[in-house]
Amino acid sequence: MSADVVDLPRGPRRARMLWRMFREERSNPEPFYRALAAIAVADLDTHHGPLAGQTLVDLGCGPGYYTDAFRGRGATVVPVDNSTDELELGGAPPEGYVLADAGDLPLDDASVDGVFCSNMFEHTPSAAPIVAEIERVLRPGGWAYISWTNWYSPWGGHLMAPYHYLGPRLGPRLYERRHGKPEKHAYGETLWACHIGPTLRLVASRPGLEISRAEPRYWPWARAVMKVPGLRELVAWNCVIRVRKV
Repeated sequence: MSADVVDLPRGPRRARMLWRMFREERSNPEPFYRALAAIAVADLDTHHGPLAGQTLVDLGCGPGYYTDAFRGRGATVVPVDNSTDELELGGAPPEGYVLADAGDLPLDDASVDGVFCSNMFEHTPSAAPIVAEIERVLRPGGWAYISWTNWYSPWGGHLMAPYHYLGPRLGPRLYERRHGKPEKHAYGETLWACHIGPTLRLVASRPGLEISRAEPRYWPWARAVMKVPGLRELVAWNCVIRVRKV
């Protein structure tokens, strides 16, 4: 199944559609992620395109939903993930995949035009080495799209939600005491607290990277909330940072 962005609603109607798909994500993930891929790739083709002919890295590619969408636009894509389980969620892993750590990429300096990193920062104990690698592999003028589920958003604790609102120490401990370890994304194993403010500062601290925009992924029309510390941590749900290599 694939999604074409021209068939998807826009604005608040799109947010409602994604919410309905998200509610079924655990049992039927493909429609949700195909829709996200269609939206993201069409947007990037507009702002950083044409994507045709560009060399891109799909960082934390999983089963390759985004890789497929980028290749559909004519891009050359290097899909990277450090988990064979994630790579094989859809059956066969994406063609040409690289099994590697995002903080230690087997790629040359200044070798790619763009880096796409979706929903990975919350699944790594530290984003710092990943941001450093994004800076290293991008060519001057290249772009990066970084998104993740921020901790204090409604789904920040993933299967532990809403216990995560008690904080990254007490919340997971209380959840496991009452329900046992979650079947996926146990805190401290494959899930960590990742906040918007510190991540914005981390990216801004890299001399070769420049933030062009930050916004809530599912409702980019509400990007004004990103200027309000505290509020953005609660309502952004999933944050996107758009970056340029300078």
